[in-house]
Amino acid sequence: MAFEHRGFRVSVDVAPDELGVQWVCRAVIERIDGDSAKGVPPGPELKIPRVKIDPLMAMNSLEHRAIAVIDEFLEEGHAVA
Repeated sequence: MAFEHRGFRVSVDVAPDELGVQWVCRAVIERIDGDSAKGVPPGPELKIPRVKIDPLMAMNSLEHRAIAVIDEFLEEGHAVA
């Protein structure tokens, strides 16, 4: 799944770990303008026990975290995308 927020494209991936015990959720954040010199916030990663949450809820949680990371990145004065 992918979405855009404030000039960044966020790609979210959720998969079970090698033991099938946890969901491993990763977000990759890229600038839409492609200018790597302006910087990119690090994409968040979450590990959530599979018995506690389904994959759609895990993705939703990670999407909200990625939005917060982008907002914090821009509030710290980094270049606007």
